[in-house]
Amino acid sequence: MARPDDCCSVVELRRYTLRPGRRDALIELFDGELLDPQEAAGMHVVGQFRDLDDPGTFVWLRGFRSMEQRRRSLEAFYYGPVWKQHRDAANATMRDSDDVLLLRPISAATRAGHGHASPAARSVAAAAAKSDGSIRHRLSPTRRSQSA
Repeated sequence: MARPDDCCSVVELRRYTLRPGRRDALIELFDGELLDPQEAAGMHVVGQFRDLDDPGTFVWLRGFRSMEQRRRSLEAFYYGPVWKQHRDAANATMRDSDDVLLLRPISAATRAGHGHASPAARSVAAAAAKSDGSIRHRLSPTRRSQSA
């Protein structure tokens, strides 16, 4: 299992467009069946979020130690029994799951689990933040993310 201090030199920012009224079903399936097996396959699920301005959107981040670890982890999960059992139910909630950004941190100091962002990065984030604490797009953690 990926530990936060091992992670994340590679991060996926995933934004799914969902079928109407299906977000809670996806979150329930994700939390109940898909999250732990991804972690067991070597992925680190950094967070999952509801877009407060768009109920048809689910946003989540997952990280990997390297591109090679990403390849191995994705193969282990997506060719394994858990995804085979639940993929039809997961895919039935989505219209599009291809909106994915593959990111690398600017420096080790900004990697998940590796300290805090630099003063400059914090300044940029503070300048972008609205008075309610949101940044550009209003997101809310899902239940599981809130407790993590």
